[in-house]
Amino acid sequence: MTDSTLTVQPPHQPHPYVGGRAVALRTLAAWRSGSPGVPRTVLLTGGAGSGRSRLLTGFLLLCEPSERERFDLDSLDPATVPPGELPAPPVFDATGRTALQLRWLVADHFAPGAVRADELAGRLAGIGSPERPVAVVVADSDRAGVLAGPGEPALVAEQVLLPLALAPGVRLLADVDRAEAQWLAGQLPGDQLLVVDLDREPWRDEEGLRLQAEYSLPDPDDAAQLARTADGPLVVRLAAWSSRSLPDGPTPMPRTVGDALDLQAELHGADELTLRRLLAPLALAGPGEPLPLELWAPLASAVAGKDLGPALAGGQHLLLPFFDLASAEGRPPAVRIVHPALAAELRERFSGTVQEVHRRLAAALRATLDGDGDEDPRRWARAAPYVREQLVGHALEGGVLPELMADPGFLVHAEQVRLRAAAERLVAAGTELPPLGRTWLRLATLFVRQQLGPEQRAALLEHGARQDGLSVAEFGVELPWRTLWARPLAGVRGVTAAVGPAGESLLVAYRPGAEPELAAYDVLTGEPAACDADRPTRPTEEQRAATPLGISTGADYLRLWTRGTDGRPSEQVAMFVSGAPLGGTDLTPDGLLLLADALGVAVLRPAALPVRP
Repeated sequence: MTDSTLTVQPPHQPHPYVGGRAVALRTLAAWRSGSPGVPRTVLLTGGAGSGRSRLLTGFLLLCEPSERERFDLDSLDPATVPPGELPAPPVFDATGRTALQLRWLVADHFAPGAVRADELAGRLAGIGSPERPVAVVVADSDRAGVLAGPGEPALVAEQVLLPLALAPGVRLLADVDRAEAQWLAGQLPGDQLLVVDLDREPWRDEEGLRLQAEYSLPDPDDAAQLARTADGPLVVRLAAWSSRSLPDGPTPMPRTVGDALDLQAELHGADELTLRRLLAPLALAGPGEPLPLELWAPLASAVAGKDLGPALAGGQHLLLPFFDLASAEGRPPAVRIVHPALAAELRERFSGTVQEVHRRLAAALRATLDGDGDEDPRRWARAAPYVREQLVGHALEGGVLPELMADPGFLVHAEQVRLRAAAERLVAAGTELPPLGRTWLRLATLFVRQQLGPEQRAALLEHGARQDGLSVAEFGVELPWRTLWARPLAGVRGVTAAVGPAGESLLVAYRPGAEPELAAYDVLTGEPAACDADRPTRPTEEQRAATPLGISTGADYLRLWTRGTDGRPSEQVAMFVSGAPLGGTDLTPDGLLLLADALGVAVLRPAALPVRP
């Protein structure tokens, strides 16, 4: 006899975003709830394309109260759902950031107030408390850095993840490459760390692959075979799109991302080398701007050394599995590679020719510039955003960045964060930068920190070049000033305009010390001049009031204004920003700017002044 009141519970539904991964989700939910026996630090890892980023995103959706409302939580396995009463943990995305930037980001969130980088380690160590630990999530650490390469993810593991994992008041969840997971496992006590490797048991999700394949393919037998064959979710995705690209053909059964490339070429009777060349502009691009569709053919043709326009136009079905449309509102149509793992596979296939491929891509991007030859710096102002951003990485990897860094227009208009990282990499490798490139690198931190625009960068680079003994005629933009001269003079704590014995205008610099010193220079030429050491003759109040410009200053900046009819500031015409406190500023009666900074003294002629005959 049976009890008619008993009901059969329906099976739990898979996570609608992840489509499986129940074992891993249970572990992450236990970490979030602080269940006994779950280590404070959990690392998600696996091969490229294993789905760890998607798993982390799906889990975080269940942690966010506003997102939880979109789920039918009653249909999910309760053990995979984190407690609803807990707030969403802060998530720090490493994508495109350096390890130092990520450290500042975390420290400023939990313990703001640091003013020096050497304070960050102590602040990370002091986050939370053992009695009330705080949850911290670091996502996509494998995509750290503004340039492609393994260096920055390793630094993130060393400088960010390890201090957080060792902090007794932190419960850390991070998404890392297997190499970084193995390194961290060697640094931490075994009872404080759990590595969830999605390619290995018990975390490998055969059921999830089957569900993904069944959702993607109409034939259940093909889906079952693909799920057994494929290494991970990305391979299933590529195989499914490959099948759709030729609906009447056989379903490819790749094991790896590389197999997916080869089988797609075979399916369409295409040359695998041509497929690689067509995908090279997408695969070798750095993170950031997607490739404008209009540039795809010329860049691929540059890689091949022949016109691939017809192959691209006729290869839409061949290329279908490997790119996504990435157009933004108000921007031209653009595309990007479907996954970093596919880009890595293609880079590996270029092998020893990758430097030449990058060099050709750099040359093709430069060829898009619209100007009056290579000596016209104005062509950079008209360059497409993609060119200004991506040229840096291709030029670095192609070995042609040093020559580009002699071009003032390039230095002013290139994406500054990426260019600084590339230049520092060259210097670390012992490569000699051109003189103007060295001046730019000296100022690059200021440009990036202050987020200065091209005009301000050009103005400060012009001044920096004169300080370094260089002269640059054109930057491709209008400058708010021209530096008449600059002289090294250490320790200046004040400058003033004065009048010499013959009525000439002087810059008088004051240097304090055991024996205070005055140094005087002709304003127009910079030549040393005689000056009454006791009482230099300064402009009268009437002369200063008649100056066509006004000046306002801060510790490390100054602003120049035109004067209104009432003598008060009217319109800002220039702003000078320094990376260190200024030593002094003044204006001559005819409006020349006198300036002292850490390197010395200089005189600038603002563009707002009429040019002397």
